[in-house]
Amino acid sequence: MMKRTIYTLCLISALALAMTSCEKDKTLDEAIIGRWEVKSEQQIYTLDGVKKFVYTFYYEAGEVEYEFTSGGSIIRYYMDDVDGMSTYTISGTTLTIENGDSDIDWDKTSVDGTTLTWSQTGTEVIDEVTYNVEVIYIAAKTN
Repeated sequence: MMKRTIYTLCLISALALAMTSCEKDKTLDEAIIGRWEVKSEQQIYTLDGVKKFVYTFYYEAGEVEYEFTSGGSIIRYYMDDVDGMSTYTISGTTLTIENGDSDIDWDKTSVDGTTLTWSQTGTEVIDEVTYNVEVIYIAAKTN
C-alpha cells in the first residue's frame, strides 16, 4: 500500500512538472498570442547613467489593449474600440510593430504566465536638460 502511495505521488509530481515546463518552453512567438490589457507603465529618467526620477502610471480597465494573432497581426484597442491594426515581427526579445514610415520597437519583451512586459527607450528634454527615458509596460492576458 505504501509503495502504491509513493508511486502515485511521484506520478502526480512528474505530471505537474511536465505541464509547467511546457509553458516555460513556449517561444515568445507562441506565448504572446492573445489579447493583453495594459495595466501600468513606469517611466524611468536617467542622466549620465544616474536615475533621477521615476513615474508610474496606472491604466483604467479596458483603456489600452493589444491583441496578437498567430499570423503576425496586432490590433490595438482603446476603451474597447479598435484603435488601429498593423503587423509585427519578433527577433529575440525585440518585437517590432510596422508603423508606416517609422517602426516601433518593444525591447526586452517577455511573457511570464499571464503577464506581458516590454520597454521602450528614448530621450526627453526638460528645462533644457536631455534625459534618457526607459518606459516599462506591464499587461495582463485577458483571454
